[in-house]
Amino acid sequence: MAYGSLAWVGRALAPLRESMTADLVRTIEQVVPVIDIDPDLAGLRAASIAENVVLLQHVLATGVDPATVGPPAGAVAYAQALARRGVPMSVLLRAYGLGQNRLLGTGIAQVLAVPGPDQPARIAELLDFARVYLDRITYLIGRIYDAERDRWLTSRQAARQQWVARLLAGGDVDVAAAEAALGYPLDRAHLAAEIWLPPAFGGADTARTLDQARQLLAAATRADGDLVMATGDRELRVWFPVDATRPPPLAALPARIESAGLPVRVALGPVGDGPAGFRRSARGAARARALAVSAGPGAPAVVDFAAVAPFALLSGEPEELAGLVAVLGALAREGAKTELLRHTLEVFLAEDGSHARTAAALDVHRNTVHYRIQQITGRYGIDLGADTFGIRFALGVCRWHPRVLAPAEPAVPGA
Repeated sequence: MAYGSLAWVGRALAPLRESMTADLVRTIEQVVPVIDIDPDLAGLRAASIAENVVLLQHVLATGVDPATVGPPAGAVAYAQALARRGVPMSVLLRAYGLGQNRLLGTGIAQVLAVPGPDQPARIAELLDFARVYLDRITYLIGRIYDAERDRWLTSRQAARQQWVARLLAGGDVDVAAAEAALGYPLDRAHLAAEIWLPPAFGGADTARTLDQARQLLAAATRADGDLVMATGDRELRVWFPVDATRPPPLAALPARIESAGLPVRVALGPVGDGPAGFRRSARGAARARALAVSAGPGAPAVVDFAAVAPFALLSGEPEELAGLVAVLGALAREGAKTELLRHTLEVFLAEDGSHARTAAALDVHRNTVHYRIQQITGRYGIDLGADTFGIRFALGVCRWHPRVLAPAEPAVPGA
């Protein structure tokens, strides 16, 4: 639809373009400041405002259909610059709304300055013109912003992934360039973590759940920043810069995750210094995660590589694992009963053979512990009088690598 009857309003605005532009630059900067985000944006926005004023005045003066126009080059450049800096689109759209309101007020003032019976009709037509024009321009600018934002995020993420891959591969890496690209300090001590959602999790908001877990980790590590890499739709790898002289207090992390109701799993790497520590911690976190997956649903929510390193390092050695549990004999079989006895024995050895402390730890009667230990030493022939290191290790292998367990003993008819 053309608005030819408003051409005189457009021509009347021509001498006012410079003053309207200056007024808009001041007003929009006061209401929606961007200088604190990036001083360079102020110049780009001034150019965008000036070109938008010229375009609007030209469209009015020439009777061009506002539904067919496109944004000027300066406006496109400004929108793309905001997208690349992560400035929300709301900042851009609010500026357009303010600008349109001020320009519309100036246009209505021109109509009111010319008395006549058609004033209400001209004002109504000007309002309709402004509606169509603003809808068209903001729609196109929004699409330009979204496209640039997507392109920038994709290229930025790709660049970050390349730098992380270089760091993990080792070799000669320009540390300063890597820090600039990643926005993360590499001359610190690092704690890497793998955060993921198990297959059973059916929630739709996976990104929010993962980020909540990341925030809990950040608070627990007292980190003043982090480096986050999405490694899949349901998983994150995160590095936290930590103080190597003050180990982060992570003992309470499982309880915090549980109290927050987050169905996540977390694997922690060892703390390491500098680029080498960055790699070592990431490798440890990956091995701890593989171990947690190996252990199955019974694995704890948080697995710390430092506590399970021997079992994690053996994940790729199935023959060695099978040999290590031979000392347990038939106790290394599948089944609820053997699992209960293995757990009891594990706690019993950890408590230095104290029946009383084992009963307290398991929350059972002391006689129950006596009975279970008698079964372990009698029926299963486990010798607890010798060096128990091999037994302890075998019990850990059974817990973390249940695939090594032999099938359960067949039921005895009539038993």
